[in-house]
Amino acid sequence: MSTEISVSYAQNVTFTIDTQAERKAISPLIYGFNAYADGSGRAGWDAHGGRANLESLNLTSRRMGGNNMTSYNWENGVSNSGADWCHSSNAGVSYSSGAGNPSQTAGLAYYAPGAAIKSFHDQSLALNTFSLLQLPAAGKLPKNIVNMNPPGNCNGWPLWQDAPGASNADTNRWLTIVNDKPASAGALSLTPNLNDNVVYIDEELNFIIKKYGKSSAAKGLKGYELDNEPDLWHLWPSQFGNGTHERLYPQLSTVADVVQKNLDLATTIKRVDPSAKTFGPAVSGYLGLFSLWSVWDGAQARQPADWGQYNVEPYISKNTGDRYRYNGMTFANVYLDKMRQASAAAGKRLLDAFSFHYYPQASYDQATRVQASRSLWDAQYVEPTWITQPGYGFTDGRGIALLPKLQKSVADFYPGTKLAVTEYDFGGRDDVTGAVAQADALGAFGKQGVYLANYFGDVEGYIGAAFKLFRNYDGNKSVFPEVSVKAVSTNNGNGTVYAAVSATDPNTLHIIAINRLATPITASVQIKNPVLFNYVQAWGVDASGPQVTARNVQATITQNNFSTSLPGYSVMHYVLKP
Repeated sequence: MSTEISVSYAQNVTFTIDTQAERKAISPLIYGFNAYADGSGRAGWDAHGGRANLESLNLTSRRMGGNNMTSYNWENGVSNSGADWCHSSNAGVSYSSGAGNPSQTAGLAYYAPGAAIKSFHDQSLALNTFSLLQLPAAGKLPKNIVNMNPPGNCNGWPLWQDAPGASNADTNRWLTIVNDKPASAGALSLTPNLNDNVVYIDEELNFIIKKYGKSSAAKGLKGYELDNEPDLWHLWPSQFGNGTHERLYPQLSTVADVVQKNLDLATTIKRVDPSAKTFGPAVSGYLGLFSLWSVWDGAQARQPADWGQYNVEPYISKNTGDRYRYNGMTFANVYLDKMRQASAAAGKRLLDAFSFHYYPQASYDQATRVQASRSLWDAQYVEPTWITQPGYGFTDGRGIALLPKLQKSVADFYPGTKLAVTEYDFGGRDDVTGAVAQADALGAFGKQGVYLANYFGDVEGYIGAAFKLFRNYDGNKSVFPEVSVKAVSTNNGNGTVYAAVSATDPNTLHIIAINRLATPITASVQIKNPVLFNYVQAWGVDASGPQVTARNVQATITQNNFSTSLPGYSVMHYVLKP
């Protein structure tokens, strides 16, 4: 039972901070985003408010990924949108990346090899961000753009897509992915053969390396993700549809096939560029982590055909008998263990970061959104969704505690693997509760040791404000520092606190204080630190607008203790100095 006091009666909170305890490095790569994610069609620097806005956010990592990237053909710029856009084979990735003007062939738009990748990474270099590029693993890529005749439409919009009557069996639509180009096919080329019905992944990597150097080089592309959301490639038919790529990947997803495809791609990446970081499997959410399946119809989970041979010990409980040791996220354990075994056999690490996506399941009013991000870290928070519903067989009334549970999975099945949240979104871009949830997520990623995280959507409005509180709170690109320290709240349902110091400025303390309530609360801040603080500045965001502004702190610090008022639904960044 939760120990939180009802918000109707408890409007105050105590934050306790100890700068010498629980010190942990915060990965700089958690302050990231997906390069062009919202599908609005805004290209290149015009996305996310333009280059000036991106620079002001001072973000650290970018991912080029998503459903369309599962089918991105680097040779000519064509991708297939799958179920997201009526299974259209189009130039959507190339267009939205700002890849320049395509050449026109019989009215169809084709791009130079790797044009979208080049545009993406050039922008990352200009922004000084880490590039994470998703590579395809599902097995097929679209061959070309085919104009429907007569023109078709998708949700009322004109559509360039497959010829009428195209089906899974239409082999003329697809090219085969081959990870390693055989010697019989010739040397790796920067101008790939467009007529051989094959796309070579090592040839794509060679194109990147010839342009920028290996990942160890100053301009090298640093990381690669092993495709995207394989749990959704092809679902068992249900009222939720057949998955995202039922034509590109006509068989139903199985654990063995997904793991093997990830291993094969990771092996090629490490052969071509040994220092590059690999990320996988990028499952779509909790059900992907649970069983590599993402359909819940209220009665049963639709599971892969081979799930029975993997839903066994030690993957369920590490032979402890505690079926909630990992809150049911059994596929995560299977994947980590298979990657560990293959890495041991290969004599090198094949997986650097376990990646997954997180989209909370609760319906969103303001009061729900401000609590939702607690499912990332707080075992005391039981979200009101099907995941925690007693009797459904997932957490059965327990808090999800996603990050601590996955850290336990890593420790048990592949020690040393990092965690990466390569897509997430709590909503609220135009609502102050979006800033509250986003700031809590960023604080949790740092405190829980996440290696890389990429918000999925436009970093604007209240979402942009939350990022700025960590990355540019004063307009001079001053940042929340890199060493997390112990910070505890007496009531996380009311307010949560994060704190950090810098190795280069150990006598300055930064505090992120979050008020989850619609009404103001008084926070008593109690700090244990070798040096006494007597000066405090503050910046914050609240319901008055999505701008980070300097705040007048009317508080006296006495023996490293002070009280402060937090506006309703707000996030504050305090900087304390001697």
